[in-house]
Amino acid sequence: MDKFEQTIQQMAKMSQKEIASMIESNKKLCMCPECPTYTDCARKQKELLYCIVGKSPSCITEEVACICPTCPITEQLGLTNMYFCMRGTEKEQRGM
Repeated sequence: MDKFEQTIQQMAKMSQKEIASMIESNKKLCMCPECPTYTDCARKQKELLYCIVGKSPSCITEEVACICPTCPITEQLGLTNMYFCMRGTEKEQRGM
């Protein structure tokens, strides 16, 4: 079991309030606004943390470049995928 799978198991034991708190604290570490793929639309909609909350509903439509591998959340949660803003969460990309 890798780090991400362990994180998913830990989250399954958390309350909705605890999950919401974790998401809010991770948003502070989120590097999405620095990414070349991030758009003004995404900024205006305050979209962040695609790796956990899911892809952009309509603001991001083109993969320009990806900085996900350099994000502190990638190491913290054990993420292995990229372009979460277009392709969906780590969990979705892994088919979990």
